[in-house]
Amino acid sequence: MENTFFVRYKEDENLINLTETKNFKKSKGFFGLWFFYWKKYKFKSLAVIFLILLVSAISVFNILIARQLTALLVTETMMSTFKNADMMVTIVNELLNEATNKPGGILTQEQMEELIKWLANSGMGISDDVINIVIHKYYFDYITVIDGIARADFLFFHIAKIEWVWILLGSISIIILLMYSAYCLCGEISEDANTDLKNKLVKSLLNKNIEFYNQNSQGKITETIVKDSKNIANQLKVAPIIIIFIIFSTFGSIGMLIYIDLIISLLMFALILFVLLLALIVVLAISKPVKNSIEERSKHDSEITEKIAAIRLIKSSGTWVNEEIQNNIETEKNNRKNKKLNFAISIIPGIIIGAMGCLTLSSMIFGVFIYGENTQKLITVFSSFTAGIFVMVTPIFQLNTILQSINETNKSSQNIGEIVTDENNVIEKNLTQIVENNKINKIEFKNVEFAYPSNPNVPVIRDLNIILEQGKSYAFVGPSGSGKSTITRLIMRFYEDFSGQININDNLEIRDISLKNWMDNIGYVDQEPQILSATVRENLRYIKENATDEEIIEACKKAKIHDLIMSFSEGYDTFLQERGKQLSGGQKQRLVIARMFLKDPSLIILDEATSALDNLVEKEISAELEKLIVGKTTIAIAHRLSTIKNYDKIFVLDTNKRIVQTGTFIELIKQPGLFKELYEVGKENE
Repeated sequence: MENTFFVRYKEDENLINLTETKNFKKSKGFFGLWFFYWKKYKFKSLAVIFLILLVSAISVFNILIARQLTALLVTETMMSTFKNADMMVTIVNELLNEATNKPGGILTQEQMEELIKWLANSGMGISDDVINIVIHKYYFDYITVIDGIARADFLFFHIAKIEWVWILLGSISIIILLMYSAYCLCGEISEDANTDLKNKLVKSLLNKNIEFYNQNSQGKITETIVKDSKNIANQLKVAPIIIIFIIFSTFGSIGMLIYIDLIISLLMFALILFVLLLALIVVLAISKPVKNSIEERSKHDSEITEKIAAIRLIKSSGTWVNEEIQNNIETEKNNRKNKKLNFAISIIPGIIIGAMGCLTLSSMIFGVFIYGENTQKLITVFSSFTAGIFVMVTPIFQLNTILQSINETNKSSQNIGEIVTDENNVIEKNLTQIVENNKINKIEFKNVEFAYPSNPNVPVIRDLNIILEQGKSYAFVGPSGSGKSTITRLIMRFYEDFSGQININDNLEIRDISLKNWMDNIGYVDQEPQILSATVRENLRYIKENATDEEIIEACKKAKIHDLIMSFSEGYDTFLQERGKQLSGGQKQRLVIARMFLKDPSLIILDEATSALDNLVEKEISAELEKLIVGKTTIAIAHRLSTIKNYDKIFVLDTNKRIVQTGTFIELIKQPGLFKELYEVGKENE
């Protein structure tokens, strides 16, 4: 069975190089990420822009359709009046008198002859030409009656009412299809962005040094990976389409409405601009309180995650009631703040929805004052502006949701940026070397001093000078805080910002070696076994990807855990729950030791590997560890001094972070000093 679990990030071709952190520094907030990813996926982005442009153009064209249909309906109503011959005689006489008194442009010579001809023989009925002359003069210059049917002119065509209806239905269908395609493409960009952000975060986290994890809570990191990247992706799917559609449709609608009526258009746009300006002022005013609210909520969520992770402590301490009360206090405090903030946030939809909803009525009000005596003109203007306002306002209603969530999206972007641009990275040199033959023959500390980055003024190691040789076993003992675990962390390159040198095999400085090559030569057994949520086989193969089943079984037999695994219903394919919950402490440690047998490293580091076990289990595990370390360089951090009796050399560190004693167990136990004191105290505690 191939191992594809947890190591899938190692060769993921979609991973982004950490050099892209510069892009994140430039891309502050949601809009910066929007432009970053639309530039990254430019062909899809250009397709989305083109589709939205088509949708906007068709939507604007529908405004014209609304005007044409309204004019046709008005014309059809008026045509019933034209059947009254007496009324038509009066209208024609008025036209001829006006043309006679004001010659030049009112009627052409052909039109006057047509009207005179009709007056001379009015009983023959009203011709289309006469009706058209009247309509063009008093009503609409873009409506033409042909064969008794009113038609609206468009380009070189004369289109009847039912044909305009079919055109409208067709345009609506096309809009739906184009919008669907745009959302699909934008959705692909957002999913690519979500994947990219997660990959960027995971790679960045995998390259962080331990100090980063000391400074950041696990809850916050988890929330950033799961919640913040998805939050940005969701916004990227909707917001760009709405914003681009608003821009295109607004300018298109402005052009069309100005074409229909300039004066009312200017009055309407002034009103729209005022409403949007008012909404923008509110957004800017509440941005800081909203940001603070989001940060407090995020902090509380991280605290909840931390408490759930420590549920055994809570249960064993009997403090769940206190935790419940404390949680209720925090949630109630946030609830009160959010309710107050809600009054301010609700102003935005109130302004946008309320004001925009009244725009169609305002077009009628403006129209009444300007065209109060021209009912037909008023009707067509009202219908056209109703359609135009609808085209502009519909996406603005969705913009309200975007405006309310933009602060939260910006916070998500900030959280991701803080991780990706954080400087606590393990950075390798451009030209690295490797350990020849994968054998660590010698490790030499020369004048090494180190202080944690979070507390640089407090040294953890002072002037350390020791030599560790291949095939021998070494132990570091001392009181808590003496720096013994820090020495192993420097060897494993969890930290590299130390003074002095750590030389390997006489010819290499540890920081010049390829990190991957170096770690391939080290086996690490922690006091808290690291078990993955995966099968037993995947847990073992994680440390050696190409291990065969035979090698895995042989390693488990050496670690005395093969019989236990085979007792499971699915054997090596048994899925281990989070942190190996179904295993005991000793079983977990045996599984970790099996990993070490499988890896067969030249250097083994045991960091208080048996400190959490009872005496009986510790004796069993220690026996397996002694088999494991035969012929290898071994470094142990010892809590129980009885476990290092057979070690070749023991280094004793005091609270001043210096080595004060060196020797074998027998040598140190015979002389007065810190080692003997620690041993005596340990015997009393046992």
